[in-house]
Amino acid sequence: MSLGIDSPLVIIGLEILAVLLHVTVIAAVLLARRREPSATLAWILFIVVAPFLGAGLYLLLGRTRMRRAARRSNRAEARLRALLSRYDVRGRLERGTGVVDARTRAMIRLGGALASTPASLGNATQALVDAATTYREIADAIRQAQHHIHVEFYIIQPDAVGTGLRDLLAERAAAGIEVRVLCDGIGSMSLPADFWAPLRAAGGRAATFAPLSKLIPHFRRRDRFDFRNHRKIVVVDGHIGFTGGINVGKEYLGLDPAIGKWRDTHIRIAGPAVLSLQQTFLQDWLLTTGQAPDDEHYFPACPPAGECLVQVIDSGPDQAWASVELYYAQAIALACERVWITNPYFVPSQLIEAALTVAALRGVDVRILLPKKSDSRLVTWASHSYYAPLLHAGVRIFEYARGFVHAKTMVVDEWVATIGSANMDMRSFKLNFELNAFVFGQRLCRDVARQFALDLEAATEVTGEWEKRMGLGRRLVRGVARLLSPLL
Repeated sequence: MSLGIDSPLVIIGLEILAVLLHVTVIAAVLLARRREPSATLAWILFIVVAPFLGAGLYLLLGRTRMRRAARRSNRAEARLRALLSRYDVRGRLERGTGVVDARTRAMIRLGGALASTPASLGNATQALVDAATTYREIADAIRQAQHHIHVEFYIIQPDAVGTGLRDLLAERAAAGIEVRVLCDGIGSMSLPADFWAPLRAAGGRAATFAPLSKLIPHFRRRDRFDFRNHRKIVVVDGHIGFTGGINVGKEYLGLDPAIGKWRDTHIRIAGPAVLSLQQTFLQDWLLTTGQAPDDEHYFPACPPAGECLVQVIDSGPDQAWASVELYYAQAIALACERVWITNPYFVPSQLIEAALTVAALRGVDVRILLPKKSDSRLVTWASHSYYAPLLHAGVRIFEYARGFVHAKTMVVDEWVATIGSANMDMRSFKLNFELNAFVFGQRLCRDVARQFALDLEAATEVTGEWEKRMGLGRRLVRGVARLLSPLL
């Protein structure tokens, strides 16, 4: 007896296979380690509502798959740790950090448990507002390099801005300066294959973190291809460092008409904390290329350049804890007067939402500045779903209307301010490789607060009437987006 594709037995068999597939996938969701209950429920809902699509996406994206990434990273970190111990990097960073107030000491202890590098004193920091200022400062530092230049960005565009950076680096490489560039395989996927040829011809090196050409091998090894390196790091001679939210492309200068004005923030650091940026770059380089550069010039003596205490927090799916999320939450919990946050993607975890709520309820001035329009409608809807409970607790929410605000900053009292790459969402907290600099010092806090106040002039405040004016359809859409928010 021949069985055609429309045979009842074949159809029944396919239905049984489909049921088994979905039972297996749902069991995998339930048994997945390190997953919050909200994320588990969101995946199950998605699989039930869109069975084949949901199951397929979970098999591709949903599994945590942190073990293999962690093993590779741990091997890289072990090799790098041996190198760092030879130059006593940790010991040099930790000196003098014991003489601080109790609140800061609590943060240092937490940072010591979470981050790859300890806090350090004696740093000078400068907030860099927008890309034009940031690119100028980075270019000036690159031109003055004497030994090496290390550059790492999530996005490098093949436009005039990206080409200009490449050509400047090639010029410095031709002059005998060691140059290493690392970009992300998805963030910088628009780069042509020969983009770095001039740099390599001049003696520089360029590498791509998890390139798309290795997508199938990554999947076979059960690695998530969406573990992306979202960090932005520039280190020059181990003395000057930069990090923050700005990538390399014309849109960051506000030259993309589809986006308009772009508001962003970066930070320039001089002093011992630059060695923390250096360590993170070298670990990413080692993880990507298998090479561990070994030279005392990468870890020079760093005499005090200022008075700031800086804790660099690196975070990623290779770590046991969501480091940036926990450090954010602790800083908010210790706030006495104000917590002012600017972030382009606000889909907070339960921990961050609770920390903001508690701070507002105990009288802290909590303000959040978000873009009025985002490049992701689903994220915008999900973000809106968090407004009502936060507003009810006394949090003030503002929407920036003069273009797109992409800065990732927070200032707590005149005590600590942070500038970095991490968005306030589950992707940055759990999946991306991120890095934030937390600076303890009045000067930077005042500068970040001053810029926050200026940005509020281009924003409108969300009032308690906001939800009442929303129709039933919009409420339902935002409710569904909130259910899916752990997946964003």
